[in-house]
This record gives sequence, structure tokens and C-alpha cells, in this order.
Amino acid sequence: MFTTITISVAALLVTLVIWSLIALHLNLNKARAIGLPILVRYITPTNPLWMAFGSNLVRLVRRFELTTGHFDRFYLFEWDADERYRVHAEFGDAFTLVSPCGNWIYISDPKAAWDVLRRPRDFGRNVEQLAVLNVYGTNLSTTEGHEWQKHRKITAATFTERNNELVWQSSVADDCKTFTLNVLVAALFMKPYLFEGQEEMNQRHAGSVDPSDDSHQYRDSFSKILRGIIHIAVFGGETLRSSFWMPASMKAVGEAVKNFRSYVLGMIEEERSNIQKDIPTRKDLVSSLVRASLAQRNDGRDMIITEQDIISNTFVYGFAGNDTTAITLAHVIMETLRLCHPLGSSSKLTKDACALIVGTNTYTIPPRSNVQVNFCALHTNTTVWGVTAMTWNPKRFIDVGEGNDGREIETEQLHVFADGEYMPWSYGERVYAAASPPPTLAAVLAVLFRKHQVKPVPEIGESSTNARKKAQRISLDIQMILLNEMYKPERPGLRWVEVGGDC
Repeated sequence: MFTTITISVAALLVTLVIWSLIALHLNLNKARAIGLPILVRYITPTNPLWMAFGSNLVRLVRRFELTTGHFDRFYLFEWDADERYRVHAEFGDAFTLVSPCGNWIYISDPKAAWDVLRRPRDFGRNVEQLAVLNVYGTNLSTTEGHEWQKHRKITAATFTERNNELVWQSSVADDCKTFTLNVLVAALFMKPYLFEGQEEMNQRHAGSVDPSDDSHQYRDSFSKILRGIIHIAVFGGETLRSSFWMPASMKAVGEAVKNFRSYVLGMIEEERSNIQKDIPTRKDLVSSLVRASLAQRNDGRDMIITEQDIISNTFVYGFAGNDTTAITLAHVIMETLRLCHPLGSSSKLTKDACALIVGTNTYTIPPRSNVQVNFCALHTNTTVWGVTAMTWNPKRFIDVGEGNDGREIETEQLHVFADGEYMPWSYGERVYAAASPPPTLAAVLAVLFRKHQVKPVPEIGESSTNARKKAQRISLDIQMILLNEMYKPERPGLRWVEVGGDC
């Protein structure tokens, strides 16, 4: 019996290897026909198991110095964010990554990138690659065409100054991830939070005698979903929750998926009841989505979204807001959005064969080709940003007016970049959802740096200069969950220094 199982597993592995090599060879021929430089990767970037566990394996073999340069550089999940422009300096401003399950074309040329983003009919949104966000069904991030217009019309109505007021009030506190969860869950569910850590909150609720104080459950469920999003995409929430072989931590993630759905459904029913009783609307996202959808129905339009749509869009707005706000805040503290782009790249999929101009050359891109507008490389392209492209230098964003002797700021203006050179929030109609964090970010920065500055803490025997260089090196070490974030941001020691005086 054991021998039979061993032979079967070995045969399956051999078959998989042979199939991968054949598929890789076919895709390599397709890439050669395009004419761009070629980078070969033997494991497909979107392989679900590799997305879930591959980066841990790469970092493990890296720790023991067993990895080759190629494996170390190109097999991390979202490796291009770590590479930035370095890979393009070797392979060119556009190249084709060849893998067994498809080819990916990476672009760091500003004019070519701008051209791709302005041609949505040729380079459509790669909704297949974004299907990981379909935890509760399709939503604003995973649809196109008329379906996307429907989601956008309903959800856009919810992001008003009234909602921003709630975000601002919740924002004036501290911290990154915990803080941002407080802000977002308050906006999503109208659940106010004290600023406290997870341990403090658990202790407070353990001794709570108020059964109606369930706010921690909303935040806990949302937090678990965000941490386990890749496993949800691979296995599904119900499988995580009910499978006997899943570890307890993964069962908890599956339970959180179920609980989040229940919370939103309960709020939908509550809001419908409020509407029937003519009770004034709440200010949370769920309430706004329900009322916006009913308004569309009453007007006889077809822009109506279902309960499933409301649940899915509530989740995706929370996901986008949490990671872009919290991670962007961390990056602003450590250096800049330019150097550490939270999105990484804009993923497109060609519908038909189309032309792409890179420099002075024109290439024909085949149908159903994955095209990545590489923001991390665009923003560190030495042709645009010079030899100091990897240096944190905010002065590059400021133009000084004539006659300014450096002591007055009245003549300073933000630098205007050419099309495609600087795109912190991508480009096009879909920028709206990604650009929502600034009220939160502005409030946090106003509090954090009003009277203080941050400095690295040297280790014993380490100079201040070396401590700063180490902090910068660690800040550039990126990992991918669904957006880019620093890998183990707790590694550099930092301290707040009071500088005194009101701004």
C-alpha cells in the first residue's frame, strides 16, 4: 500500500514537472515572438500555493544562504516591489517574464506606462488576478464595464464630507495598523473605539458587564480576514472554518468570514427598518450603501446592488482603506510613497492583439497577455529620477520660485511631473477608491509631527549614521500580503524626540 502511494505521488510529480516544462517552452516561444527581453521564472507568480507559502520558503533559504541570486530576487511574492528599477536596469524598460502558466510584460517606461493606462479598451483591468478580493462576491475592485459602473455609482455616493468628518474624528489618535482598524471599522459599522492595543482591549472586554458592547467583535473579525486573505483565496472561508485538518488559527479566519457577513446583513436589515420608520440615517458605509441602492430603485434605474454586493463592497473598501492608509503612513514615516509604493503595479490584460511603443520600438502584444505597469520601477527609474533615485529626498517634489532665499515658503510649489513619471494612486476612474485615505493620513501626520520628530536608535557600538542607514535598508525590504508593506517593520529601533512649539 505504501509503495503504491509513493509511486503514485512520484508519478504525479513527474507529470507536473513535464507539463510545466512543455508549457514553459510554448510560452517562451510566444515571448520571443514579441521581441522584448526575457526573464524566465519556473514557478508561475499567481500559483495559489506559492502565493501563500513561497515567500516564507524564499526567506528561509535566504537565512541559511542556500539560495541562488535568481531564486532570491525573483521568487518572492510581489518580487518586483523589492527589485524596483534594478531589474529594468538589467532587462530594459519593458521585458517579458515567462512562466509555465503565462507571460507577464513589465513596464517602467513613463510614456509606455501612460499609454497603457489611457487605453482601457486595449489594456483592460485584469479582474482574474484580482479575484482574490471576491471573498463575498464581486465588487468595485473586481468588475468591469456596466457592472463596475453600477458598483461605483452606488459606493461613490457614500464618500462625502460627512463621512470624512467621522474619519477625521477617529483619526486624531496614534499608531498604524491598530489605529487604522479603529478608524475604518468606525466608518464601516459606526462602532466607536478607544485607542488601545489588542491586549488592552481584550482585558477591558473580559471585565465588561455591558452585553451590547460588541464593538471589539467587528474589529477582530475584520482584522483576522485581512491577515488571512491569501488563505481565504486559496481554500475559501467555509473550508477554513469547517475542515477538521485546519489549524485553529485558520479556523478562526474562516469563522471571521462568516461573522463579518452576519454583521453586515444585520446592519442592512436594521437600516431598512430605520427607513420604514423614517428614522434619520446613520453615517456609516453600510447605511449609505443601502440608502443609495434604494434611491436608485425608486428612480427606476438599473444601478441597484444586492445584499451580496453591499457585503462585498463594504469588505473591499475596508481592505483598501486599511492597507493603503496604514502602510502608506508607515512608509511616510520611514521615507516616502515614491520609494515604497503600496500598490506595486497596475495589472492589465490585453483583449486583442495591440501595439505597444517603448522608446523608439513598437511591439505587438498578443491577446490575453498580462501587462504590469510597474509603479515601483517607474518611481525609481534613474532616467527620470537620476542617480539618487533610491535616496529619500523630499526636495525633489518642491519647486522654488524666483527670489526665494530659502527662508520663505510662499513661493514654493509642488513639482508637476510629466505624464507617467509619478503616479502614487494609479490613473483613471478607479483612482477614487484608492485615493480615499488622505483624510486619515493628514490627521495622523498632523498629530504625530506637530511637536515631535522621529530618529533611529543606534545599537550598542553603532553610530547614528549607521543606524540611519540600517533603518533605511530595512524600510526598503518589502513583503506582499495584498498590498506592499515593510517586512518586519519592528526591526529598526525608533524614538520620538520632542522639538517643542506649536506649528
